[in-house]
Amino acid sequence: MITLNKSMIILPHDEIIKKAKEREKNGPFKLREMDGFIGKNSSKKSDLRRDENGRPILSLKSLRDTYVNVFTQFDYDTLMQIYECGNWEWQDGDTPTRYNAWTTYKGNTCIGAFEGFRYGEIQRFAEKSLIRTPQEFYDIQDPQIRDTTIKEINKWFDTNKPNRRSKG
Repeated sequence: MITLNKSMIILPHDEIIKKAKEREKNGPFKLREMDGFIGKNSSKKSDLRRDENGRPILSLKSLRDTYVNVFTQFDYDTLMQIYECGNWEWQDGDTPTRYNAWTTYKGNTCIGAFEGFRYGEIQRFAEKSLIRTPQEFYDIQDPQIRDTTIKEINKWFDTNKPNRRSKG
């Protein structure tokens, strides 16, 4: 085994061949599946800041006159968790995961991309506001919100707030 840096380990040749043959049975593989051939060092701790309860802390950019169109219940729940990690609140002061507003308009639901946010149907905001996808909102943030961050946030909420209303 060769360690290239603290987060990347290359497996011995015979292990790589064995894994490649096993994987070949399932058809062609994608580049992101290379993690099976180049091991990841799981001892690296997350760079995500956390509060006293272990909840991830995010610093979110507030985007006035911008709304996020959440197409699925999962997109909505993830966005509400991210807002809560950013210490954002609904206009009435409740925490983001307190409500499940997605059930009202479903795939046409838009959520404000600013503190004190509100929600509504996409047609209500489309003419006067900028509409973004959740991924576009995550990419605008600094640092950008990546899949690994979302997974850590989902894990924390599933463990600590499994019955949150935003989950549906």
